[in-house]
Parts: sequence; C-alpha cells; structure tokens
Amino acid sequence: MTNRYYYKLEGQTPIPVESFMEWSLWIMSASTTVMINELKDSIISTRFVGIDLNPGSSNLLSQPMIFETLVMGGVMDGKRNFYPTWDEAIQGHLKICTQVFKLSND
Repeated sequence: MTNRYYYKLEGQTPIPVESFMEWSLWIMSASTTVMINELKDSIISTRFVGIDLNPGSSNLLSQPMIFETLVMGGVMDGKRNFYPTWDEAIQGHLKICTQVFKLSND
C-alpha cells in the first residue's frame, strides 16, 4: 500500500512511493529543480520536494503540495508557495518572479 506523503518524479509526474526509505534513496540522486531565477537581489527557486507540505488537508479529494517556490533575499525574502503539479509550480514560479521584478523596480 502506498502512502500519501512521499513522492518521486517520473519525468514531470509525481508518483507516490511505498515508504520514507524509498523516497530518501530516490531524492539523494534526483534532480529536483524545476526553475531558478536571480532578479536584482533575490533568488527565486522552485523545486520538487516530494513530501506533502500540507498533510493536514490530506483526504481523498485533496492534492498533495509537493512542489515549493521560495524567495531568498530582496523585497519578498522568505515568501513560499506550494503546488501539487509541475505545471502549477512553473506558473507559480513565473508569477512570483513577476511580483519580485515589479516590487524591486518601485
């Protein structure tokens, strides 16, 4: 039986894994970066974390939040967003890049 907390990527598709140990072994050699940009004095990084970052909402209808965008430095330092899919992570990353760019030019 698979759990609903740990995932690996097959291409751009998250796949649940059997255990924390399976996830740990996979993540050690995996490429988890979705996108990374440097704007002004900020670095915006979006990556696949493979652990549901919102497990409290886990039910049969909720999607696991297994991608994270983090802003390091600058006007939005510490801003974090979570996403359930690769495509949503890319869209969210680009949205935050736009926000950082606009705020950095004010």
